[in-house]
Amino acid sequence: MSSAQDRWIESHPYLRNVAEFQQTIAELFTTLTSPPVPTPDWKLIFAGYGQGVPMLESLPAESEYSAATAELLLTGNAELLKHDLTEAVATSAKLLQDYLQDSKENRVQAIEWVESGDLEYAPPAAGLLRVLAWAAIRRTMAPVLKSFAELRKDEEWVRAYCPVCGALPPLAHVLTDQPRTLACCYCLTSWQFQRIGCPFCGNDDQNQLSVLTIEQEPLFRLDACGACHGYLKTYLGGSETNLYLSDWSTLHLDLLARENKLERKGASLYEI
Repeated sequence: MSSAQDRWIESHPYLRNVAEFQQTIAELFTTLTSPPVPTPDWKLIFAGYGQGVPMLESLPAESEYSAATAELLLTGNAELLKHDLTEAVATSAKLLQDYLQDSKENRVQAIEWVESGDLEYAPPAAGLLRVLAWAAIRRTMAPVLKSFAELRKDEEWVRAYCPVCGALPPLAHVLTDQPRTLACCYCLTSWQFQRIGCPFCGNDDQNQLSVLTIEQEPLFRLDACGACHGYLKTYLGGSETNLYLSDWSTLHLDLLARENKLERKGASLYEI
């Protein structure tokens, strides 16, 4: 863990277990060799981008990207089983491994389910699958994601959902005299959004928008919408964004939001 993360966990000890689990997943997938994937058709990708289609949705269905990610998912889960896990995680990992090993079709379908959020079909150990699958997607697609970030123009995507995967944001980042950015906890993409307005329902009536300051967390606030009761966990600092724009590191703020009768509408890998 980084020194900033160590300090954060020291002051928020109830996050230690989830922090250690996240660290295990991150280190595990860093050590795995990802199957190579082809360079996408950028002309096709950016034709969709201009019309509001997230990058992953512009890739062909059942493509080499899904197949490569599916194989890395299988390997990653097998490696996870070698670690010292809690009983609950170990049980989920074993169920998932049985399912993934059963057929290539199951593996690819698992990746496609994670990317689409299809509620009509749910593989076993769905919670663990989401965490591992997005780690596998980020690892396999790393060169593509890097190129996409370099090629895309921020001003052409001022939308409420992620330009890469289409997920709604659980977090925002605000600095004085800079555009507000939204952050995705699935693919870890950030993008610009209008300074005032709810990304979940489009409400921009300032009389229905409020800010909940948090005395114990001066680096954060909750930006709430009175129309849809959604909220964004908003980071106000200028450094360590990898830590503070990680959904797991602010799960306690989701509990605070619920106590204030707000509804979590942003995509998350964790149930609260």
